Amino acid sequence: MGLFDKKVLSQKFDERFSKETKEVLVVTADEMTASKSRDDEYWTAMISILGYIDLENNELNEKKRYLEWEITEKQRLKSKLYNLKAGKIYQLTVRESKMFENQYTHQIMEKGRWLMVVEVNKRDCHDERLERILAEYQKEVSIQPEGCESLKLDKSLCLFSGKGMWNKEECYIHIDSDGDGKETANNALKTYYELMRYCEEWDQKAREFAAKELTDLANDWAEEDGIEITNEDFMKRLEISEVCVSPDGDFELFYNDDDMFYGHVIIVSGNIEDGLDSADIAG
Repeated sequence: MGLFDKKVLSQKFDERFSKETKEVLVVTADEMTASKSRDDEYWTAMISILGYIDLENNELNEKKRYLEWEITEKQRLKSKLYNLKAGKIYQLTVRESKMFENQYTHQIMEKGRWLMVVEVNKRDCHDERLERILAEYQKEVSIQPEGCESLKLDKSLCLFSGKGMWNKEECYIHIDSDGDGKETANNALKTYYELMRYCEEWDQKAREFAAKELTDLANDWAEEDGIEITNEDFMKRLEISEVCVSPDGDFELFYNDDDMFYGHVIIVSGNIEDGLDSADIAG
């Protein structure tokens, strides 16, 4: 077994899963991602699945689940160890996650929401039921709200995205779908239409709010140039790049900074009912 194929397993990760193993056929949805908190010994690799078949009883489970396994930094950079890909069917040995309570939201997470990969037994498998699920998932879904081109649904992000107009300027529009597995955006569209109805007013308010919050900081960044940026200058230099809309009236406006913060984006957040609440730089 080479360096990149060596399996690792921390006690913290191991304790999240039952000791019992099971053989399953899974169909993957999206590409692998990896995350690591400050206290973690290893990276946690993850890939979502659209469903799986328990090979002991041949039962199909169509609930979205997540495969997880631990990897080292070198394995993450080289995409090694298991090397699972999107849109594939694999035969795996897995361990189900235990039921637990989320420490932040206090939501009870059901048993088996995550499956630890113990072994990849077969690749490029075939199963009619899983192939139908994958074909349905891969169908393109789009909506076309007024003022936008066709917005395509990214099912992994539950987000409709595409080009549109904001206060007579072209930008990207992102609208949250109605939830995981949903192909509509009815809740967020209510926010979108209300926001667009008064986009000129919201754009002016957002520029004024960002200038009030960030002009002093922009002048700190511009000290070397010896040029003072006024609130009015700041407002004029902003250029809309993205509009992100969520249910319950929440939205974010992304502006290009005209190099006032060396190419960072300025994000103004707010709510249709409550008004604007923050302006930050990011990226």
